[in-house]
Amino acid sequence: MLHAMSALQSAAALLCLLASTAPAVEPAAPWAHLKTLVGTWQRTDASTAAQKAFRIRYRLISADTALVEEFGDPAKQPTQTVFHPDGGRFLATHYCAQGNQPRLQLRIDAHDTMVFEFLDATNLRSASDSHLVRLTFRWRDADQV
Repeated sequence: MLHAMSALQSAAALLCLLASTAPAVEPAAPWAHLKTLVGTWQRTDASTAAQKAFRIRYRLISADTALVEEFGDPAKQPTQTVFHPDGGRFLATHYCAQGNQPRLQLRIDAHDTMVFEFLDATNLRSASDSHLVRLTFRWRDADQV
């Protein structure tokens, strides 16, 4: 959603964008897009018992300021990723079953695609250790991601 801005506000916003070391993404648009995921999702092409049990659940927390993604077999401990705006950028922190917590930043926000890429991590002993480096969402339609 766009709002009218004064010339001074526009100039300040432009300076912030130019000073950023990473491509700036307006968080309102990706946030609205991600919130359409709220609910429980399952595979439509599942053929095995494990695939049929697999679920991805999205829910808003903290006065709707963060989106939690939980995935895996609901009978076991799920893995989580938390998405949230952070000033002029949009972040995701993935709480991996491997014990590390990569943070990813939104780099591409197109009509039907969002791409988050590795920013940094906690509990990552070495850059060569296995960890999440990219997370991509592709919307086929309102009911398929």
